[in-house]
Formats: sequence, structure tokens, C-alpha cells
Amino acid sequence: MSAEDLDRALDGVERVLLDSSGLIAFHISTEVTHAIMRHLLGRISDDSDTLRGYYSVASAVEVLIRPIRSSHDEFKFMHEFLTEFPNLFVLPMDLTVATQAAALRASMGLSFTDAVIVASGLLSGCQAIVSNDRRWQQRGAAMFSEFRWIYLDDYV
Repeated sequence: MSAEDLDRALDGVERVLLDSSGLIAFHISTEVTHAIMRHLLGRISDDSDTLRGYYSVASAVEVLIRPIRSSHDEFKFMHEFLTEFPNLFVLPMDLTVATQAAALRASMGLSFTDAVIVASGLLSGCQAIVSNDRRWQQRGAAMFSEFRWIYLDDYV
């Protein structure tokens, strides 16, 4: 599959949730899904494209750990990416998200972090969820057929 296949899978989608693995892969050129994430974030940053990207605060935590451990410059770079990348928005966490995350943990067996990420996307009106976690696609598609569950490795 290819970037064109991903574009077809996202046809008609205007709101896409990006999970932590995709956001990290965008920044690491040796990651298998780096090129496809560059393509996807290129679309998101293009004002003429209707596709917009969203990420959970839980993903922000995961994405910021390594830069915080590494150096102030790496942290500053990643923080600027999370706050200034065009058409990429953070989704807040509140009690509604926490309740949905708890339900997802109970029904899908997701980890705390994964449940918060998925719950954030589901409750914010995202139409597709892009992840490198096949379990999300397998379990989530059966429970939430109205969402497109995109597994990144299928497009490399």
C-alpha cells in the first residue's frame, strides 16, 4: 500500500486522531512509518486540504518524555511542534474523557494511556484514528464501526 492508499482510506475525513507512535515516527527518519507520517502531516498542514489533525494530552505526555530527558533544546523543539504545527490540535482531558477511557479499558482491555487517547478521539468527533497499534484496529472496529481505524504499517 502507499500514500495514495492512505488518502483513499481517509477520503471524506476532516478530523483525524494521531496517536503517539505516529507523532514520534514523524520525527525519526529511521522509523518504518516515517514517510507515511510525513505525508499525512503534510496534508494536515496544508490549508487547502480539509484534513485536520488532533492528538490527546496523553500522547503529548508520551511524545515529550524523551525530549525532556535529552535536552532543553529537544524539549523546546517538540513543544513547539505540538503547539505550533499548522492545523494540529491538542484535545483536552476532562471527566467525560476519563469516563469514556474507563469504559474502553474495561471493554477493550486497553492500557490507561491508550484508552485516554482513543476516548479523546471518539469524543471529539474524529472520524478516523491513525495508530501503529493493530489491537486498536481489531478491537475498535468491532465496537465503533462509524470510525475508520487506520493502521500505519498497512501503508508502508
